[in-house]
Amino acid sequence: MTSAAEDVQHDTPVEVARPRWLIALLAAACAVALFAAGGAVAVIVGVGRDARPADDSVDAGFARDMMVHHQQAVLMAGWERDHGSDPAVRLVGYDIETQQLTESGLFKGWLDGWGMLANSDRDPMSWMTDGVHVHLQASGLMPGMATTAELTKLKSLSGKDLDVFFLQLMIRHHQGGIPMAQYAAEHAGQEYVRTAAKKMADAQSLEVVSMEKTLRDFGGTPLPPPE
Repeated sequence: MTSAAEDVQHDTPVEVARPRWLIALLAAACAVALFAAGGAVAVIVGVGRDARPADDSVDAGFARDMMVHHQQAVLMAGWERDHGSDPAVRLVGYDIETQQLTESGLFKGWLDGWGMLANSDRDPMSWMTDGVHVHLQASGLMPGMATTAELTKLKSLSGKDLDVFFLQLMIRHHQGGIPMAQYAAEHAGQEYVRTAAKKMADAQSLEVVSMEKTLRDFGGTPLPPPE
């Protein structure tokens, strides 16, 4: 059995397929990881332990909800990585999958360090208060998340149609997650959470611009953004 990285290396000319905008995207993703790692170290060594966030805090709500949001992105990105037809778009899927798996591990590490469970009976996004609350979709999913029908459609497609629909879903998915990260960047109690959330929002904003360009190059148009 080969690893995901080996699959990409064998099936796609990574260095040839990697466009300049993707190199910039990867640099932004690395920045997220570096700043996030600093936050993880702060938890592990006990920096700010006396001021650890409450269970109903912005910090805890952001970590929990973004883990759920990321899980779907990882699912879609992994599908594109394994089944997409265009090497550059498959590489986008691989990079998003890798980045968001890393970030999900970070969120879980925060919660473990705070002595909290990853699951909660609180309503999703209830931590986004003071007039900037982002509403759940009619489906009950957080903004930008694909419905079951859309995920089924994604898995039914092949070739260019798969690449285009993946980009459409992932652009909208990022557009839903960015306001959550921006809110945490402004309102989280822990400085390392604010810093990581800001870098995350910036990196995903860059990814949206890049994916929109690629989508238009394929002759596609973005889906309506989350309300």
